[in-house]
Amino acid sequence: MTSDLVQSVHLWPVDIPITDPFVVATGARIIAQNMFVRVTLENGSCGYGEAAPFPEVGGEDRATCMEVATKLASSLLGQSAGGYEQVAATLRRAAPANPAARCGLETALVDAHCRSRGIPQWALWGSADVRERETDITIPICDADKTLALARAWHARGFRQFKMKIGHDVEEDIRRLRLVHQALRDVAFIGDGNQGYSREECLAFAQGVKRF
Repeated sequence: MTSDLVQSVHLWPVDIPITDPFVVATGARIIAQNMFVRVTLENGSCGYGEAAPFPEVGGEDRATCMEVATKLASSLLGQSAGGYEQVAATLRRAAPANPAARCGLETALVDAHCRSRGIPQWALWGSADVRERETDITIPICDADKTLALARAWHARGFRQFKMKIGHDVEEDIRRLRLVHQALRDVAFIGDGNQGYSREECLAFAQGVKRF
């Protein structure tokens, strides 16, 4: 029987251009500075994972992810991929403040385990759930014209749930959402403030959008 022990862990950075600037209440991003992970088992199976840090929200950046993941990677060597739950617990104790770095390693390990067994990842947890689902699309913080242009473009592609980034200016955020609502009456909204509002501002936003 071939061994499912971890033989090597390889990390490398990747820059992914973002179609439109991703602006939230706490910062902006035009390039996703992520990290890829490859876990190789002694039986030759390889699994892949990704760390996608967003320092403006979680505090981790890619440099931190690379540094932490490099240190954590040594603890995976010689471990059974089938023991991914125990490995994940060990990583969590070692780096509780670095979930993005841990995520890249854990997902690569689980992927390697599934590939070693010749099963898709959904089979690891029982069965495939193939019900139809509706997802949202994020509209970043931008001026009213850009907001409306993005909303119309995504609407034309079939999206009917918009996650509106808010948190800079309550009245302007209400205005942006109202403009989209007036132009596209069949969409639903999620207001995502990313900790940009005080309690009072959050209540003011909720009351403001209730008017329409």
